[in-house]
Amino acid sequence: MEITRIEVQGLPDDDAAAQLEKELTGRTGVPRASIDPTVQLAEVTYDPEYVSPDDIVRWIKAAGYDARFAGHRAG
Repeated sequence: MEITRIEVQGLPDDDAAAQLEKELTGRTGVPRASIDPTVQLAEVTYDPEYVSPDDIVRWIKAAGYDARFAGHRAG
């Protein structure tokens, strides 16, 4: 598993962040997502066999938010 950070802009509140976390963790290869709407940052744990950071950015954008890769974190 790897952990990526994604900047997410446009999240209005904790409820929206929780909904987006649920959407991401519903995807194959994404066991964990933690999103802080205050700092507009998501940390997503993913299996690189199934998912790439580009996939995660694309899914966040499809949910209606602006997103961009912000780096990896040691897992």
